[in-house]
Amino acid sequence: MKTEMDVSVRVLLCLILSQLVAGTAQAFDWCGVVRYSPGQTSVNYMVVNSRLRSYGLYVPADHQRGSALVFDFHGFANGRVQEQKLSCWDSKAAQEGFAVVYPQGAGLIPSWNSGEVCCEPRWFSDEAFALKLASCLLDEKRSHLDLDAERVYATGLSNGGAMAGFLACNHSDVFSAALVVSQSFPYRDSSVCRQQRGTATLKPGFSVLEMRGKWDPIVPYSFSWGVSLTADRSLRSWADTNQCDTNPRVEDICDRPGAALDCQYGRSSCETYYDCDNQARVSQCALNHGHLLYGNAQGFDICSEAWSEFERFSVTRRQTLADHSGSQ
Repeated sequence: MKTEMDVSVRVLLCLILSQLVAGTAQAFDWCGVVRYSPGQTSVNYMVVNSRLRSYGLYVPADHQRGSALVFDFHGFANGRVQEQKLSCWDSKAAQEGFAVVYPQGAGLIPSWNSGEVCCEPRWFSDEAFALKLASCLLDEKRSHLDLDAERVYATGLSNGGAMAGFLACNHSDVFSAALVVSQSFPYRDSSVCRQQRGTATLKPGFSVLEMRGKWDPIVPYSFSWGVSLTADRSLRSWADTNQCDTNPRVEDICDRPGAALDCQYGRSSCETYYDCDNQARVSQCALNHGHLLYGNAQGFDICSEAWSEFERFSVTRRQTLADHSGSQ
């Protein structure tokens, strides 16, 4: 109790200070006190650009040292609590021993400033929030979690999916892979992705899994309301930005890692580019479902599907970096 009260007082003082200095002094960041309780979700606070931000941190009871860190971003007008209930990342984390962070969007109507396609309003620097949060949690002296900086993954639903794709596009040196659920590529021009400011060198290629619902009325599969790209255009954009060489391979979802035991062939499929830059893979799976794909009628386990590629790519990426270092 005393520790929680001390943390609350510190957060309150920090919030008051941030309001006093906002607009009159240089913006400041503060990681706050990273609290967690194995097997539970702990709410934490931090300051980014002089604004108070919050997140939920789930650390499984059987947390493995040197584990991965998964970011899971909620959808438009929702929150971290709803996303945690909707998604399958808690159960997957409990199985595999990694940590999951659920960032909270800012504003009265929480949303993410996640590229040029989705979504309004764009009042806050969510990019800075995500990067600072990753930095704070990866700092062993601050978090005491001993997380693997090479295994940080971005995931999210709808507007949160756009945020996940945006972070992988712009910061693949931090977020090495992404799961984009019920959203699309975050830009209309694929060449925007992976750019290093001031240089001609591209940031590392990254693996991405995009999940789309064929019956989605919000992010339609074959047309757009203006807040997403069509499924076909989005897949081509992911492939272009990751410099994939070959045509995609079409596979039935029953042959994928996320397939249910009673999966019925011939109902849904995935398209995957297996030959991409940095040995990344680009996949798009289309399910016979609407917008909220986590609980789809086909029993397809989105988190198991994504986790399989995340872990494959982390091993491959680490070996690629080692080979590159050894050749210099």
